[in-house]
Amino acid sequence: MDRFLNLVSIILGRVDKTSVNLVSIVLGGVGLFVVLMKFNVPELNLTYLGTNPFAIKRDAIESVMTWLFTGLTLVGLLIQVGAAIWGDRLPERVHALRVYVALFVVTLMVAVVLVLLLNSLGNWLARARWLPQAVENQNDVYRSARFVIEHDGWRDDQLAVKATLPDPEHYRRGNFETAARQVEQIEKLLDIPVRTTDLKVRLDALKPFFERHQRGAR
Repeated sequence: MDRFLNLVSIILGRVDKTSVNLVSIVLGGVGLFVVLMKFNVPELNLTYLGTNPFAIKRDAIESVMTWLFTGLTLVGLLIQVGAAIWGDRLPERVHALRVYVALFVVTLMVAVVLVLLLNSLGNWLARARWLPQAVENQNDVYRSARFVIEHDGWRDDQLAVKATLPDPEHYRRGNFETAARQVEQIEKLLDIPVRTTDLKVRLDALKPFFERHQRGAR
């Protein structure tokens, strides 16, 4: 502990205004990364019956990311404010050019690590917000796809009249294609990796999400 305090004392003893400004500028600039963290997929431009589920996900992610990166920018601003208030106690510039270059590079590397950590944290926090809403939004889509897959390609409204349809196979094929698109949409929305083309297996991978939703709705 004593060694650590001595090291901190040595570092603080070598701090000058230029060093403080470099650190605050880099940390403040990290806030700009929130623009790069925007959630953007082609599905955002599609028309859905009701609320676009991908817009629900985007709004939650962007809200959390904005708060996190704004907080980091605020830290940089507070450092700058502190330097402005108590800067008269700090020397203007006491190190060689290579020291400031090294400090900038190290601070930039730390900032990159912070961006990656905040990105992971932000996605984790945002998922807790958008996942229940997205599952609720897609519940009817999931039920529809599940019914078709479990009833050999038939929709609920077609089961009783399937024998009277002019081309039953055409209807079944169309229903399976629609169900496959619905399953694919939910997988992409919930970030579920696709490891097989078997729709029943893929549907079973989605089942826990919607069962939890059903239990929570009771």
